[in-house]
Amino acid sequence: MSEILHVGLDVGSTTVKIIVMDEKKNTIYKNYQRHFSDTKNTVCKVLEELLLKYPSNTFTIALTGSGAMSAAKFLSVDFIQEVVSCKRAVEKYIPKTDVVIELRW
Repeated sequence: MSEILHVGLDVGSTTVKIIVMDEKKNTIYKNYQRHFSDTKNTVCKVLEELLLKYPSNTFTIALTGSGAMSAAKFLSVDFIQEVVSCKRAVEKYIPKTDVVIELRW
């Protein structure tokens, strides 16, 4: 039986980022690609590379980011807004947190 892997895919204004966690929530793979305004082909390339790396696994996937709504549509998967995603992660993993500040470099 193949392991279920959990995929987070962020489609931003300039990049596509992917992270994959195993069933114990350990990060086992991550990738970062500039999309040069070609988000659809970059998302497809990143996901194809994932399938080549883990051909016998099944996946859950969550998409977020400024370009993820259109990607979610062509992939037929759910989209989650970044602030909601962050809120859920904080509530689950660090529930006593009062304030979250997101800084971008």
